[in-house]
Amino acid sequence: MTITKYLAIPAALLFASSLSHAASSCSKLYNNKDYTEALTQCQEEAFHSGSQASFILGQMYENGLGVKINSKKAIAYYQQAVLANNLDSQIALGLYHKKNQNYLLSHVYLTLAIENGSLGASLEKEKVAQKMSKDQLMLSSDYVNLVKSAITDKKKSLAMND
Repeated sequence: MTITKYLAIPAALLFASSLSHAASSCSKLYNNKDYTEALTQCQEEAFHSGSQASFILGQMYENGLGVKINSKKAIAYYQQAVLANNLDSQIALGLYHKKNQNYLLSHVYLTLAIENGSLGASLEKEKVAQKMSKDQLMLSSDYVNLVKSAITDKKKSLAMND
């Protein structure tokens, strides 16, 4: 079962930055369901630090759109986008880990999504928090700080390359 199918209604609520906002070729091809061309274009854009392209690739591999379903690749692309502070990927990983009962990681990614502006992620985070111990909640805070640090490092690295 895919992330999208698992939580179709909450996903619609949570994906606040919507694919339609992006003007990239990758997004246009994906939105037009030209998955073969989208795959090539999105890989190119993701290689050049395109966070939305990485998110779209995650969606394609998660749902088997133009590619064979591959959860490991989907998660890797989502994680790549998270390092660029991509809201959609934070939500996708939060929901993925919730579905797979890894509440600690779910809490981490949903916290990042909330801090990045998602209102809908708070409802999911509350549900996840109810299933966690106090120690896990404290650990989650440490993990959130680690991911934020990695995001900051990535931004600095990209700024140096410009």
